[in-house]
Amino acid sequence: MPGCKREPPPDHFSPSSMPPAPSTIVTRAHAQAAPQLTARPLRFTDVTRASGVRWEYENGATGRHLYIETIGGGVALFDYNNDGLLDIFAVQGGPVPGATGKERRFNQKSVLYRNNGDGTFTDVTVAAGLGTISGYGQGVSAADYNNDGWTDLYVTTYGGNHLFHNNGDGAFTEVTTEAGVADLSPELPWPLSSAWADYDNDGFLDLFVCHYTRWSRALNRGCLTPNGKPAYCPPKTYDPSHSRLYHNNGDGTFTDVSEQAGIHHLWGKSMGAAWIDYDDDGWMDLFVTNDTMPNFLLHNNRNGTFTDVGMTSGVGMGMNGSPLAGMGIGVGDYNNDGREDLFVVNFAGEPKSVLDNRGNGIFINRAYDSNLGSSNLQFLGFGLECFDYDLDGFQDLIYANGHVMDDPASLGEGVTYAQSAQLFHNQHNGRFAEDLRSLGDLAEPVVGRGLAIGDYDNDGDIDVVIVAQNSPLRLLRNDGGAANHWITLRLEGVHANRDAIGAKVSVWTAHGRQTQWVRGGSSYCSQSDLRVTFGLADATEALRLVIRWPRGRVQKLGRLAADQFYWIREGAEAAPDPRVVSRVQPERQ
Repeated sequence: MPGCKREPPPDHFSPSSMPPAPSTIVTRAHAQAAPQLTARPLRFTDVTRASGVRWEYENGATGRHLYIETIGGGVALFDYNNDGLLDIFAVQGGPVPGATGKERRFNQKSVLYRNNGDGTFTDVTVAAGLGTISGYGQGVSAADYNNDGWTDLYVTTYGGNHLFHNNGDGAFTEVTTEAGVADLSPELPWPLSSAWADYDNDGFLDLFVCHYTRWSRALNRGCLTPNGKPAYCPPKTYDPSHSRLYHNNGDGTFTDVSEQAGIHHLWGKSMGAAWIDYDDDGWMDLFVTNDTMPNFLLHNNRNGTFTDVGMTSGVGMGMNGSPLAGMGIGVGDYNNDGREDLFVVNFAGEPKSVLDNRGNGIFINRAYDSNLGSSNLQFLGFGLECFDYDLDGFQDLIYANGHVMDDPASLGEGVTYAQSAQLFHNQHNGRFAEDLRSLGDLAEPVVGRGLAIGDYDNDGDIDVVIVAQNSPLRLLRNDGGAANHWITLRLEGVHANRDAIGAKVSVWTAHGRQTQWVRGGSSYCSQSDLRVTFGLADATEALRLVIRWPRGRVQKLGRLAADQFYWIREGAEAAPDPRVVSRVQPERQ
């Protein structure tokens, strides 16, 4: 995050560790002239204004370079009203903590946009009871924590987090205090990402909350660029903190079990979190990125406790043995071997991490083998996700980029504050190629932060929403991805948690096996669609499916026709999803 692995003195920011100027800067012209990597052409189109979305994340920057101004905020794609359409919730930032006078001037609150099903959205924030969220907003996650069939919201803010219970009538009720998840303590918590999973296999979703550095306005340090201009300080200026784990008691309340679980003693500057079952034993483990400190891989001991195996597993450090500035997390089986691999985005000048899960408790960093490590090091990423954007049966990658230093003169030649997003196409051989041709409007430079993915228009291919600091929220439609075949699955747990978070789904086609997991948090401070979409390439059906549900039940299903949305209730046969009216376009030739 703000800072790089070579730390300058705490009162200066140095561009010495910035990469040399790249040979080309991504522009629309470069994107249009780039070679086509996908089997059929596609592009991402900015439909923000056409969709009626009119909102931007404001960091409340004061000109005083307060550290907290650098890293928010998050966004969620989720179906709050169970109509089969993905809605958008985005969390607002400023005014900054302790703001007075003119610093308190602020235009917008957090926002909930209802998907109208015709490509447009309506702002329903006030009617939904979400118009008065307090605190300096950072991130959001969404899950059905009480198994009542309606997706709830958890919002992280500096100044106390918020849990909103979905009433099932279009409105939410804040239940933070009675649930016990306000996340307040004398330790000055600065919460960022949050993530849901059932770590003890009792059928109820538990909650992990990342805590970043210990910061307050009183603790803010003044740093300078080499030319004497005020700058944001690097992260080593501030002390690390402890993240927090909340156990779901099954009655609407949570218990802070951080200490007894073995998490409270771990010092970190945690930014991203993803629950994964890296050893495939049916118990959810937890991967946490830390800024300029070793990452955690918390192995689930199956008795309510966790052991950090980050250093011994190979995910704790960079390839040179030094910690990196880990921010967002992507999780996906990029080589189709049935195991969860990890992707981490780091600071400008640092390679993107590609952590290949070898299946024996060991990860191998294939940053350079995969061609991601040396790709455009001038970019500084936050949000990222694994998704098959061309539906060819292999997981690709998307990164939301944007620097934290707002003085371009301090960044070095070729490095900018606002930056293009990046797409990396999976070449089916363990390597990725940067896909400039498909970027479309993703090539527009922004100061990117949170990123979420999901098929908001139900046409079969996966779309993107990105938060950018002091810029409009961006909705980017995937145009052309559904030229290949696909299936989308909505899983519903019965014995397992209702959202089936943690379920492992394997699909076989004529081209082989693919595996995905239902995930309750990844990327950076954001929540993507809980449905899973499998690209089938030119196959017209899935030959068979195997689902391992949370709590261990294994379910096998037969053939499923392509280009359909399916609903699978634990123990029942797959059926057309009754919530979804497919809007598949005739893109195949």
